Amino acid sequence: MNAFSIPNLRWSLPSGGATPWRRFVSVNAEGKAILANASTPVVGVSQNECTAGPHADQVQEIIDGIVVVEAGGVIAAGALVMSNANGMAVAHTGNAAVVGIAITGATAAGQLVTVKL
Repeated sequence: MNAFSIPNLRWSLPSGGATPWRRFVSVNAEGKAILANASTPVVGVSQNECTAGPHADQVQEIIDGIVVVEAGGVIAAGALVMSNANGMAVAHTGNAAVVGIAITGATAAGQLVTVKL
C-alpha cells in the first residue's frame, strides 16, 4: 500500500533550523519550528525543506492529521510510532512519547509511511 495523507490542519511557523521535508516537527521556546527528536513534543510534519544558516525569513509549512512521514526503520502497519533523533518515524520503544499510529508500514528506513497523529 502506498503512503497517503489527509491533512486536518495546515499552518506555518518561522523556521528555527534545518528541517527536511516529511519529518516530525516540534516548536522551540522562541515559537519556531524545529526538527523533532525522541524527547520533544511533535506538533506535525514538515511539508517543505528549510535549510540552516542565515535564512531567517524561511517559513516551515506544517500539517497534522493523517500524514506522510519518512520512516527511520521497519514499521508495521498498526504499530505505535515515535520520532527518532532525525525527526523520522520509528516503532515506539521505551518511555518515549507516542506520536501516533502507523496506518501503512515500512520495510526499511527511507520509505514513506502514513501515520495518524
